[in-house]
Amino acid sequence: MTSSTTEHQVPAQHDRSAVAALRSGALRSARRAWPAMAAYLAARLVGTLVFGLLSSGHGYASRGMFVFVDSGWYQKIAERGYDTSISPNLSPFAFDPLYPGLMGLGHGVTRLPVTAVGLAITWIAAVAGAWALFEIGRLVRDARTGLIFAVLWALMPSAVIQGSLYADTLAICLSAWALYALLRHALITAAVLACLAGATRPTANAIVATVCVGAVVQFVSARRSGERAGWRPPAAFIIAPIGSAGFLAYVAYRMGSVGGYLRAQKKWGTGFGNAGDLLHRIRLGVEGSAVGGYNTGQAHITTAVLLVVPILIIVMFVQRQAWQLLTYTCIVAVLIYAAIHDYSVVPREMLAVFPVLLAPAGWLASIRRRWVVWVLLAVLAVAAGWYAAYIPVDGGPGFP
Repeated sequence: MTSSTTEHQVPAQHDRSAVAALRSGALRSARRAWPAMAAYLAARLVGTLVFGLLSSGHGYASRGMFVFVDSGWYQKIAERGYDTSISPNLSPFAFDPLYPGLMGLGHGVTRLPVTAVGLAITWIAAVAGAWALFEIGRLVRDARTGLIFAVLWALMPSAVIQGSLYADTLAICLSAWALYALLRHALITAAVLACLAGATRPTANAIVATVCVGAVVQFVSARRSGERAGWRPPAAFIIAPIGSAGFLAYVAYRMGSVGGYLRAQKKWGTGFGNAGDLLHRIRLGVEGSAVGGYNTGQAHITTAVLLVVPILIIVMFVQRQAWQLLTYTCIVAVLIYAAIHDYSVVPREMLAVFPVLLAPAGWLASIRRRWVVWVLLAVLAVAAGWYAAYIPVDGGPGFP
């Protein structure tokens, strides 16, 4: 009797100790990261105030300061599911399900408007994303780099989207934590987070692929060293793509075609068929041609981003940053550059290429006169607010 009782008590005690260790680790991490999260919020506050001042009278108030072109789609999907009658011209299947699904679930539980629930999810994900970036920066270099890394993410062009009714912030938050888990060799945790990210935004397939690469690397490494690979690598390889693959299967079923998702994206003008226009678009941006609006301040910033990101990726290779960061960054950059369709959307997509900010964060962290760094960051916060005033409010006919 005593032996039987002991056998049942040991696993229970082990489970409780594991949960306690996880809780303790999370609390320690939060205590380390709170200055970075506070600095992130301060930077976003400055950018938001500038954005609010510059955009007053431009129609933002009619839909809400953080409710932009695609926000109506997330609202409608949260309320009605994937109803193809939402718009006669465009397809709801271009929007992945996790974010609107959480909006609908939150509305059902709290009875708050889906817009309020969506914005709450976005802001929680934004702070959690800044937390993840701090931990990544601290892990690969030091805490000061981690703090500046989180703040720089708040200062990217289109950073206003980080607080808007869009799925990007949630996808980036999940991707960042998955990367951190990979860096810590927590393969199953990374796979679960990648699975959720893959059900949130198409660009999050970069973290799905990175986790799958990580599973293969760990499996091959174990085999070469003569050890048993165990169940974790194959399990991670299977878990990571479930979110994105499951949605693709659902869209294929609803549209009656294996290529249903690609057809849905084509209605929006997105897809890898746009890759051939990339250099042409960059040339128009450099020349400032009036054709297609490439002579605006926004277009100049977009062109600069398109030119600078590859340089920063090269710097990452020169610095020999972790393969997890390099793999994710290269894949997400390829996805973005190959599918450019609307020049004004590019900086928003580039929010997912956050690892390129590690090198600038390290450079700024090495400056001894800290006031110089904070003045520069304040100027960039104002610039981010200025840029946000160029973001389109309404998509025109066909948008809910």
